[in-house]
Amino acid sequence: MWSPDPGQVAASEGRAPGVDDVWLTTSRLVLRRPRADDLDDYIRLHTDPRTYRHKPASMPSPARCEERLAHDLASWQGEGVGYVAVQARDSGRVIGWAGLRVERDYGPAHLNLYFRLGAESHGLGYGREIARALVAWAAEHRPDLPVTAMVAPVNAASLATCRAAGLFEVGRRVHPLYPDDEPDVLLALPAVRVVRHLDEELREELLDLWVAVNASGGAVGFVGSAPRQQVAARLDAHAASLVAGESVLGVMRDPDGVLRGMGFWHRVDRLPLSRTATLLRCMVDPKVRGRNLGRVLVAGLVAVVRAELPDVEVLRLDYRSGTGVGRLYESCGWSEVGRIPRSLWLGGDDYRDDVEMARRVDGGPLVFDGRH
Repeated sequence: MWSPDPGQVAASEGRAPGVDDVWLTTSRLVLRRPRADDLDDYIRLHTDPRTYRHKPASMPSPARCEERLAHDLASWQGEGVGYVAVQARDSGRVIGWAGLRVERDYGPAHLNLYFRLGAESHGLGYGREIARALVAWAAEHRPDLPVTAMVAPVNAASLATCRAAGLFEVGRRVHPLYPDDEPDVLLALPAVRVVRHLDEELREELLDLWVAVNASGGAVGFVGSAPRQQVAARLDAHAASLVAGESVLGVMRDPDGVLRGMGFWHRVDRLPLSRTATLLRCMVDPKVRGRNLGRVLVAGLVAVVRAELPDVEVLRLDYRSGTGVGRLYESCGWSEVGRIPRSLWLGGDDYRDDVEMARRVDGGPLVFDGRH
């Protein structure tokens, strides 16, 4: 993960985030933990009527802003997660407030996705950038809690942002603080869960997914569309590895239970490879491509390793060049560690590189020992 240069992101007010303050970064933004001296920026952002045009009655007073900032500080102290200040990397200016907060007052515990940007920052894609990064973090680091969002039905921009981040509409809910308003749209993020037994129904679901990915041009062990029986034979080999205890299967389902993604972790439980696991057959339903679900799946699969393979320290994968998936894995903390040029032949004059990537389970930097 990028480490901020305090000089690069120094705020015009002279309040640069320290390295320890930074929670997440995106290509253009720094999301840092809140501080007591954020109150002026908090009031500026949260008392601007332009940012509450869809729910003007919910705009807080300055006194209420002070209470809410104190609540945000307490959330970080008590839960290790919460709402944060959003700073532009080029100027250091606080342009919004966003984050994930553990909510227990409105039903079962969940992480509430929140983002509010200053009016001058609307229309620049910042909301999508923030929301995508936040839900990926949740999938990797807090798989114990579902991620939800509540959005006013007239707020088309926020609804589009949530959907682009990977959330699905699951119904309507009256906000307990604003019971007279039209019920909000309730959205939820798909969950990645471990599957210990591959029964016939799940086998067919996985097979349908794999065949659909191949037909859409995906590169998951085959070149182009492959006969279903060929794919089935490969899947059955993975199922045997699952039974033998050599693999772990993670599947991603949307809130309606529809299978949206899968991936196998393969581990060789002997020296010298017992501290590594290899990601195989990672794929997402082509019907939901472009909705951040590849990133959610990969992040959720890392959480699977933490829970199921606690001795594993390093993760590996390889892919064929020309698919664009390297950028996806980079966004999830992976680094390219090797490339064999033109070693994969797809037919005719189509040669591709075989690319290897890796990351540490704990997200720390990869450091080569330098020995030959």
